[in-house]
Amino acid sequence: MATDRESDDGTAPEWAVGTATADITPDPEDPHHLIGFSAREGAMDGVESTIHARAIALEDRTGRRLVVLSFELLFLFETQREFLERECAERWDLEPESLFVVPSHTHYGPDYDVHREGLQEEYGRDEELVADYRESVDQALLEVIGGALEDLEPASLSYNYAQCAIALSRRRPREDGISFDPRPDGPVDHDLPVLTAETEDGTAKAILFGYACHPTAGMAHNEVSGDWPGYAMDLLEESYPEATAVFVIGCAGDQKAYPQGTRDLVKGHARTVATAVERALVTESRPVRGPLKLAAGETALEIESPIDGDERENRDVPDGVGKTVTDHRPYPIQAIGFGTDLTILSLSGEVVADFAVRLKESLAAPLWVAAYANNTGYLPTKRILAEGGYESWQSFEDGLYAPTTEERILTKATALAERVGARRRDA
Repeated sequence: MATDRESDDGTAPEWAVGTATADITPDPEDPHHLIGFSAREGAMDGVESTIHARAIALEDRTGRRLVVLSFELLFLFETQREFLERECAERWDLEPESLFVVPSHTHYGPDYDVHREGLQEEYGRDEELVADYRESVDQALLEVIGGALEDLEPASLSYNYAQCAIALSRRRPREDGISFDPRPDGPVDHDLPVLTAETEDGTAKAILFGYACHPTAGMAHNEVSGDWPGYAMDLLEESYPEATAVFVIGCAGDQKAYPQGTRDLVKGHARTVATAVERALVTESRPVRGPLKLAAGETALEIESPIDGDERENRDVPDGVGKTVTDHRPYPIQAIGFGTDLTILSLSGEVVADFAVRLKESLAAPLWVAAYANNTGYLPTKRILAEGGYESWQSFEDGLYAPTTEERILTKATALAERVGARRRDA
Protein backbone atom coordinates (compact mmCIF):
# COMPACT_ATOMS: atom_id res chain seq x y z
CA MET A 1 0.00 0.00 0.00
CA ALA A 2 1.19 3.57 -0.63
CA THR A 3 2.66 5.33 2.40
CA ASP A 4 4.78 8.37 3.17
CA ARG A 5 7.74 5.96 3.04
CA GLU A 6 7.58 5.88 -0.76
CA SER A 7 10.65 7.10 -2.63
CA ASP A 8 10.53 9.49 -5.58
CA ASP A 9 10.18 6.56 -7.99
CA GLY A 10 7.15 5.27 -6.08
CA THR A 11 8.89 2.25 -4.51
CA ALA A 12 8.99 1.63 -0.78
CA PRO A 13 12.40 1.43 0.92
CA GLU A 14 13.45 -1.93 2.32
CA TRP A 15 12.91 -0.90 5.95
CA ALA A 16 11.49 1.74 8.24
CA VAL A 17 13.24 2.15 11.60
CA GLY A 18 12.27 4.07 14.74
CA THR A 19 13.89 4.41 18.16
CA ALA A 20 13.04 5.69 21.63
CA THR A 21 14.70 5.85 25.08
CA ALA A 22 13.39 6.38 28.62
CA ASP A 23 15.17 6.78 31.95
CA ILE A 24 14.26 4.05 34.48
CA THR A 25 16.70 5.12 37.20
CA PRO A 26 15.06 4.94 40.64
CA ASP A 27 14.87 7.96 42.92
CA PRO A 28 18.22 7.89 44.78
CA GLU A 29 16.40 8.84 48.00
CA ASP A 30 14.17 5.75 47.92
CA PRO A 31 15.40 2.75 49.96
CA HIS A 32 15.45 0.25 47.09
CA HIS A 33 17.15 -3.10 47.56
CA LEU A 34 19.36 -4.01 44.58
CA ILE A 35 19.11 -7.56 43.26
CA GLY A 36 21.57 -9.92 41.63
CA PHE A 37 24.05 -10.59 44.44
CA SER A 38 22.91 -12.59 47.46
CA ALA A 39 25.80 -11.15 49.51
CA ARG A 40 24.34 -7.64 49.48
CA GLU A 41 22.96 -6.11 52.64
CA GLY A 42 20.87 -3.00 53.16
CA ALA A 43 19.28 -0.52 50.83
CA MET A 44 21.05 1.02 47.86
CA ASP A 45 23.63 3.74 48.52
CA GLY A 46 22.80 5.88 45.52
CA VAL A 47 23.16 6.00 41.73
CA GLU A 48 26.48 5.46 39.99
CA SER A 49 25.02 5.73 36.48
CA THR A 50 21.56 6.11 34.98
CA ILE A 51 19.78 3.06 33.60
CA HIS A 52 17.45 3.08 30.62
CA ALA A 53 14.78 1.36 28.59
CA ARG A 54 15.39 1.52 24.85
CA ALA A 55 13.41 0.33 21.84
CA ILE A 56 14.18 -0.13 18.18
CA ALA A 57 11.18 -0.68 15.89
CA LEU A 58 11.62 -2.24 12.44
CA GLU A 59 9.05 -2.51 9.66
CA ASP A 60 9.58 -4.30 6.36
CA ARG A 61 8.01 -3.48 3.00
CA THR A 62 4.98 -5.63 3.74
CA GLY A 63 4.23 -3.75 6.94
CA ARG A 64 5.34 -6.52 9.28
CA ARG A 65 6.95 -5.13 12.41
CA LEU A 66 9.51 -6.13 15.02
CA VAL A 67 10.23 -4.24 18.23
CA VAL A 68 13.54 -4.84 19.99
CA LEU A 69 12.94 -3.84 23.60
CA SER A 70 15.94 -3.42 25.89
CA PHE A 71 16.00 -2.47 29.55
CA GLU A 72 18.78 -2.32 32.14
CA LEU A 73 17.47 -4.66 34.81
CA LEU A 74 18.09 -8.26 35.83
CA PHE A 75 15.39 -10.32 34.12
CA LEU A 76 12.26 -10.29 32.00
CA PHE A 77 9.61 -11.90 34.18
CA GLU A 78 6.90 -14.06 32.66
CA THR A 79 4.26 -11.72 34.06
CA GLN A 80 5.98 -8.81 32.31
CA ARG A 81 6.04 -10.65 29.01
CA GLU A 82 2.33 -11.41 29.32
CA PHE A 83 1.59 -7.77 30.19
CA LEU A 84 3.59 -6.45 27.25
CA GLU A 85 2.03 -8.86 24.76
CA ARG A 86 -1.48 -7.94 25.88
CA GLU A 87 -0.88 -4.18 25.83
CA CYS A 88 0.98 -4.21 22.52
CA ALA A 89 -1.79 -6.20 20.85
CA GLU A 90 -4.43 -3.78 22.10
CA ARG A 91 -2.52 -0.53 21.44
CA TRP A 92 -0.55 -1.26 18.27
CA ASP A 93 -1.90 -4.56 16.93
CA LEU A 94 1.48 -6.23 17.46
CA GLU A 95 1.60 -10.01 17.36
CA PRO A 96 3.44 -11.65 20.30
CA GLU A 97 6.36 -12.83 18.18
CA SER A 98 6.92 -9.20 17.12
CA LEU A 99 8.34 -8.48 20.60
CA PHE A 100 12.04 -9.29 21.02
CA VAL A 101 12.72 -8.37 24.66
CA VAL A 102 16.30 -8.23 25.92
CA PRO A 103 17.00 -7.32 29.57
CA SER A 104 20.67 -6.43 30.03
CA HIS A 105 20.93 -8.60 33.18
CA THR A 106 22.66 -5.90 35.19
CA HIS A 107 23.06 -6.90 38.85
CA TYR A 108 22.87 -3.27 39.97
CA GLY A 109 19.19 -2.49 39.53
CA PRO A 110 16.31 -2.38 42.03
CA ASP A 111 14.09 -5.27 43.02
CA TYR A 112 11.04 -5.22 40.72
CA ASP A 113 9.72 -8.75 41.20
CA VAL A 114 6.13 -8.43 42.39
CA HIS A 115 5.86 -12.12 43.31
CA ARG A 116 5.41 -12.52 47.03
CA GLU A 117 8.58 -14.55 47.54
CA GLY A 118 10.77 -12.13 45.59
CA LEU A 119 13.92 -13.05 43.72
CA GLN A 120 16.09 -13.60 46.77
CA GLU A 121 15.79 -14.60 50.38
CA GLU A 122 13.57 -12.37 52.48
CA TYR A 123 15.22 -9.06 53.30
CA GLY A 124 12.28 -7.12 54.72
CA ARG A 125 10.90 -6.01 51.37
CA ASP A 126 8.89 -2.83 51.08
CA GLU A 127 6.19 -4.38 48.90
CA GLU A 128 4.65 -1.03 47.99
CA LEU A 129 8.01 0.38 46.90
CA VAL A 130 8.73 -2.69 44.78
CA ALA A 131 5.27 -2.60 43.19
CA ASP A 132 5.48 1.14 42.44
CA TYR A 133 8.86 0.77 40.78
CA ARG A 134 7.68 -2.21 38.76
CA GLU A 135 4.68 -0.21 37.54
CA SER A 136 6.94 2.68 36.52
CA VAL A 137 9.24 0.30 34.62
CA ASP A 138 6.36 -1.41 32.82
CA GLN A 139 4.93 1.97 31.79
CA ALA A 140 8.37 3.08 30.56
CA LEU A 141 8.61 -0.07 28.44
CA LEU A 142 5.27 0.74 26.81
CA GLU A 143 6.36 4.36 26.37
CA VAL A 144 9.49 3.42 24.40
CA ILE A 145 7.64 0.84 22.30
CA GLY A 146 5.07 3.46 21.32
CA GLY A 147 7.75 6.10 20.78
CA ALA A 148 9.78 3.85 18.50
CA LEU A 149 6.73 2.94 16.41
CA GLU A 150 5.83 6.62 16.04
CA ASP A 151 9.42 7.41 15.00
CA LEU A 152 9.52 5.08 11.97
CA GLU A 153 11.38 6.50 8.96
CA PRO A 154 13.01 4.97 5.85
CA ALA A 155 16.29 3.22 6.57
CA SER A 156 18.63 0.47 5.47
CA LEU A 157 20.00 -2.35 7.64
CA SER A 158 23.46 -3.87 7.56
CA TYR A 159 25.21 -6.63 9.48
CA ASN A 160 28.77 -6.54 10.74
CA TYR A 161 30.76 -8.90 12.87
CA ALA A 162 33.81 -8.86 15.12
CA GLN A 163 35.08 -10.66 18.19
CA CYS A 164 35.69 -9.54 21.75
CA ALA A 165 37.53 -11.40 24.51
CA ILE A 166 36.60 -9.91 27.88
CA ALA A 167 34.69 -13.08 28.86
CA LEU A 168 35.98 -16.34 30.30
CA SER A 169 34.18 -19.41 31.60
CA ARG A 170 33.69 -19.07 35.36
CA ARG A 171 33.58 -22.85 35.95
CA ARG A 172 37.01 -24.17 37.00
CA PRO A 173 37.17 -27.93 37.78
CA ARG A 174 38.84 -28.85 41.06
CA GLU A 175 39.21 -32.09 42.98
CA ASP A 176 36.29 -31.19 45.22
CA GLY A 177 34.00 -29.99 42.43
CA ILE A 178 33.49 -26.87 40.30
CA SER A 179 34.76 -23.56 41.68
CA PHE A 180 33.51 -20.11 40.75
CA ASP A 181 36.81 -19.04 39.11
CA PRO A 182 38.07 -18.14 35.62
CA ARG A 183 38.91 -21.06 33.34
CA PRO A 184 40.93 -19.99 30.27
CA ASP A 185 40.27 -23.21 28.34
CA GLY A 186 36.53 -23.35 29.06
CA PRO A 187 33.75 -22.89 26.48
CA VAL A 188 33.20 -19.28 25.35
CA ASP A 189 31.30 -17.42 22.65
CA HIS A 190 33.42 -14.42 21.68
CA ASP A 191 31.30 -13.44 18.66
CA LEU A 192 30.18 -9.81 18.63
CA PRO A 193 27.41 -9.33 16.04
CA VAL A 194 26.23 -5.83 15.09
CA LEU A 195 23.05 -4.79 13.25
CA THR A 196 23.04 -1.14 12.17
CA ALA A 197 20.21 0.99 10.79
CA GLU A 198 21.10 4.02 8.66
CA THR A 199 18.71 6.69 7.43
CA GLU A 200 18.66 7.75 3.78
CA ASP A 201 21.37 10.37 4.38
CA GLY A 202 23.74 7.74 5.82
CA THR A 203 23.29 8.66 9.51
CA ALA A 204 23.44 5.79 11.99
CA LYS A 205 20.03 5.67 13.69
CA ALA A 206 20.28 2.39 15.61
CA ILE A 207 23.13 0.09 16.66
CA LEU A 208 22.19 -3.34 17.99
CA PHE A 209 25.15 -5.32 19.35
CA GLY A 210 25.49 -8.62 21.15
CA TYR A 211 27.95 -10.39 23.43
CA ALA A 212 27.84 -13.35 25.83
CA CYS A 213 29.08 -12.17 29.21
CA HIS A 214 27.61 -11.51 32.66
CA PRO A 215 27.33 -7.80 33.67
CA THR A 216 28.84 -8.42 37.11
CA ALA A 217 32.32 -6.92 36.79
CA GLY A 218 31.74 -4.37 39.56
CA MET A 219 31.06 -7.07 42.16
CA ALA A 220 28.58 -6.49 45.00
CA HIS A 221 28.59 -2.73 45.52
CA ASN A 222 25.30 -1.07 46.41
CA GLU A 223 24.82 1.67 43.79
CA VAL A 224 22.57 1.59 40.74
CA SER A 225 24.49 0.94 37.52
CA GLY A 226 24.20 -0.74 34.13
CA ASP A 227 27.69 -2.24 34.64
CA TRP A 228 29.82 -2.57 31.50
CA PRO A 229 26.90 -2.96 29.00
CA GLY A 230 25.36 0.28 30.26
CA TYR A 231 28.60 2.18 29.86
CA ALA A 232 29.20 0.57 26.44
CA MET A 233 25.80 1.75 25.20
CA ASP A 234 26.54 5.24 26.51
CA LEU A 235 29.94 5.32 24.79
CA LEU A 236 28.46 4.27 21.46
CA GLU A 237 25.74 6.90 21.72
CA GLU A 238 28.44 9.50 22.36
CA SER A 239 30.35 8.36 19.25
CA TYR A 240 27.16 8.17 17.14
CA PRO A 241 25.02 10.97 18.59
CA GLU A 242 21.99 10.31 16.36
CA ALA A 243 21.92 6.61 17.19
CA THR A 244 20.23 4.52 19.86
CA ALA A 245 22.54 1.72 21.01
CA VAL A 246 21.02 -1.51 22.33
CA PHE A 247 22.92 -4.37 23.98
CA VAL A 248 21.70 -7.94 23.43
CA ILE A 249 23.10 -10.40 25.94
CA GLY A 250 24.07 -13.80 24.60
CA CYS A 251 24.48 -17.23 26.21
CA ALA A 252 26.30 -15.83 29.24
CA GLY A 253 25.12 -18.15 32.01
CA ASP A 254 28.65 -19.39 32.72
CA GLN A 255 30.60 -16.37 31.43
CA LYS A 256 32.09 -13.45 33.36
CA ALA A 257 34.29 -10.49 32.45
CA TYR A 258 37.81 -10.71 33.82
CA PRO A 259 39.59 -9.07 35.56
CA GLN A 260 36.88 -7.69 37.81
CA GLY A 261 36.18 -6.01 41.13
CA THR A 262 36.69 -2.27 40.56
CA ARG A 263 34.70 0.43 38.82
CA ASP A 264 37.69 1.31 36.65
CA LEU A 265 37.70 -2.27 35.37
CA VAL A 266 33.98 -2.02 34.60
CA LYS A 267 34.55 1.08 32.50
CA GLY A 268 37.57 -0.55 30.87
CA HIS A 269 35.50 -3.53 29.77
CA ALA A 270 32.87 -1.13 28.42
CA ARG A 271 35.51 0.66 26.34
CA THR A 272 36.78 -2.69 25.05
CA VAL A 273 33.29 -3.76 23.95
CA ALA A 274 32.45 -0.38 22.42
CA THR A 275 35.75 -0.45 20.52
CA ALA A 276 34.93 -3.96 19.27
CA VAL A 277 31.60 -2.65 17.94
CA GLU A 278 33.38 0.20 16.18
CA ARG A 279 35.93 -2.28 14.83
CA ALA A 280 33.08 -4.35 13.42
CA LEU A 281 31.61 -1.27 11.78
CA VAL A 282 34.78 -0.59 9.75
CA THR A 283 34.66 -4.08 8.21
CA GLU A 284 32.72 -4.74 5.01
CA SER A 285 29.02 -4.64 5.79
CA ARG A 286 26.48 -7.18 4.61
CA PRO A 287 23.16 -5.69 3.52
CA VAL A 288 20.21 -7.06 5.50
CA ARG A 289 17.04 -7.36 3.47
CA GLY A 290 13.54 -8.60 4.06
CA PRO A 291 11.04 -9.95 4.32
CA LEU A 292 10.82 -10.12 8.09
CA LYS A 293 9.97 -13.63 9.26
CA LEU A 294 8.93 -14.34 12.85
CA ALA A 295 8.36 -17.64 14.63
CA ALA A 296 7.88 -18.67 18.24
CA GLY A 297 7.35 -21.96 20.01
CA GLU A 298 7.87 -23.95 23.18
CA THR A 299 9.47 -27.18 24.25
CA ALA A 300 8.71 -29.00 27.50
CA LEU A 301 11.76 -29.41 29.73
CA GLU A 302 11.73 -32.33 32.13
CA ILE A 303 12.26 -31.81 35.85
CA GLU A 304 13.73 -34.71 37.80
CA SER A 305 13.52 -35.50 41.50
CA PRO A 306 15.14 -38.27 43.55
CA ILE A 307 13.07 -41.43 43.74
CA ASP A 308 11.42 -41.52 47.17
CA GLY A 309 11.08 -44.46 49.51
CA ASP A 310 7.67 -45.61 48.27
CA GLU A 311 8.80 -45.59 44.66
CA ARG A 312 11.95 -47.52 45.52
CA GLU A 313 9.86 -50.13 47.28
CA ASN A 314 7.44 -50.44 44.36
CA ARG A 315 10.16 -50.43 41.68
CA ASP A 316 12.84 -52.37 43.55
CA VAL A 317 15.28 -49.42 43.43
CA PRO A 318 18.08 -49.42 46.06
CA ASP A 319 18.28 -46.56 48.57
CA GLY A 320 20.10 -43.48 47.29
CA VAL A 321 19.87 -44.48 43.62
CA GLY A 322 17.81 -43.06 40.80
CA LYS A 323 15.69 -40.11 39.78
CA THR A 324 12.33 -39.79 38.13
CA VAL A 325 10.65 -37.10 36.04
CA THR A 326 8.26 -35.25 38.33
CA ASP A 327 7.28 -32.19 36.29
CA HIS A 328 7.71 -30.30 33.05
CA ARG A 329 8.45 -26.63 32.45
CA PRO A 330 7.46 -24.84 29.23
CA TYR A 331 10.49 -23.25 27.59
CA PRO A 332 9.76 -20.53 24.99
CA ILE A 333 12.06 -19.77 22.05
CA GLN A 334 11.78 -17.09 19.35
CA ALA A 335 13.32 -16.90 15.90
CA ILE A 336 13.68 -13.80 13.74
CA GLY A 337 14.62 -14.00 10.08
CA PHE A 338 15.72 -11.13 7.86
CA GLY A 339 15.16 -12.74 4.48
CA THR A 340 18.10 -15.13 4.15
CA ASP A 341 20.62 -12.52 5.30
CA LEU A 342 20.47 -12.95 9.09
CA THR A 343 18.79 -15.15 11.68
CA ILE A 344 18.40 -14.24 15.35
CA LEU A 345 17.49 -16.90 17.91
CA SER A 346 16.17 -15.70 21.26
CA LEU A 347 16.55 -18.32 23.99
CA SER A 348 14.99 -17.99 27.42
CA GLY A 349 16.71 -17.85 30.79
CA GLU A 350 20.39 -17.98 31.73
CA VAL A 351 21.67 -20.16 28.93
CA VAL A 352 25.32 -21.27 29.09
CA ALA A 353 27.81 -20.71 26.25
CA ASP A 354 27.70 -24.33 25.02
CA PHE A 355 24.24 -23.70 23.56
CA ALA A 356 25.48 -20.94 21.25
CA VAL A 357 28.57 -22.93 20.28
CA ARG A 358 26.52 -25.97 19.29
CA LEU A 359 23.89 -23.96 17.39
CA LYS A 360 26.60 -22.20 15.39
CA GLU A 361 28.19 -25.55 14.60
CA SER A 362 24.94 -26.83 13.08
CA LEU A 363 23.46 -23.69 11.49
CA ALA A 364 25.14 -21.61 8.81
CA ALA A 365 26.21 -18.03 9.48
CA PRO A 366 25.16 -15.35 9.98
CA LEU A 367 23.43 -16.64 13.11
CA TRP A 368 22.95 -14.48 16.20
CA VAL A 369 22.11 -16.29 19.44
CA ALA A 370 20.55 -14.19 22.19
CA ALA A 371 19.40 -15.28 25.65
CA TYR A 372 17.75 -14.19 28.92
CA ALA A 373 14.34 -13.71 27.33
CA ASN A 374 10.90 -14.73 28.54
CA ASN A 375 11.68 -16.48 31.83
CA THR A 376 14.38 -16.88 34.49
CA GLY A 377 16.78 -19.50 35.82
CA TYR A 378 19.90 -21.33 34.59
CA LEU A 379 19.67 -23.77 31.68
CA PRO A 380 22.46 -26.35 32.02
CA THR A 381 23.87 -28.71 29.41
CA LYS A 382 24.23 -32.43 29.97
CA ARG A 383 27.92 -31.90 30.72
CA ILE A 384 27.25 -29.24 33.33
CA LEU A 385 24.60 -31.37 35.00
CA ALA A 386 27.14 -34.18 35.30
CA GLU A 387 29.89 -31.88 36.59
CA GLY A 388 27.66 -30.08 39.09
CA GLY A 389 28.44 -26.56 40.25
CA TYR A 390 26.43 -23.36 40.45
CA GLU A 391 24.95 -23.37 36.94
CA SER A 392 23.71 -26.95 37.27
CA TRP A 393 21.28 -26.05 40.04
CA GLN A 394 17.72 -25.07 39.27
CA SER A 395 15.20 -25.80 41.96
CA PHE A 396 11.66 -27.00 41.40
CA GLU A 397 10.91 -28.03 44.95
CA ASP A 398 13.55 -30.80 45.17
CA GLY A 399 14.03 -31.17 41.42
CA LEU A 400 16.64 -30.40 38.80
CA TYR A 401 16.52 -30.09 35.03
CA ALA A 402 16.90 -33.50 33.40
CA PRO A 403 19.82 -34.41 31.09
CA THR A 404 17.36 -34.17 28.16
CA THR A 405 17.30 -30.36 28.58
CA GLU A 406 20.13 -29.56 26.18
CA GLU A 407 18.88 -31.60 23.23
CA ARG A 408 15.28 -30.47 23.67
CA ILE A 409 16.30 -26.80 23.52
CA LEU A 410 18.69 -27.30 20.59
CA THR A 411 16.18 -29.33 18.57
CA LYS A 412 13.39 -26.78 18.97
CA ALA A 413 15.70 -23.80 18.38
CA THR A 414 17.07 -25.34 15.19
CA ALA A 415 13.58 -26.08 13.86
CA LEU A 416 12.41 -22.50 14.52
CA ALA A 417 15.57 -21.05 12.95
CA GLU A 418 14.96 -23.06 9.79
CA ARG A 419 11.36 -21.82 9.66
CA VAL A 420 12.59 -18.22 9.38
CA GLY A 421 15.28 -18.86 6.77
CA ALA A 422 18.36 -20.33 8.49
CA ARG A 423 20.20 -23.17 6.75
CA ARG A 424 21.96 -26.18 8.22
CA ARG A 425 25.69 -26.32 7.55
CA ASP A 426 25.42 -29.85 6.17
CA ALA A 427 22.52 -29.00 3.85
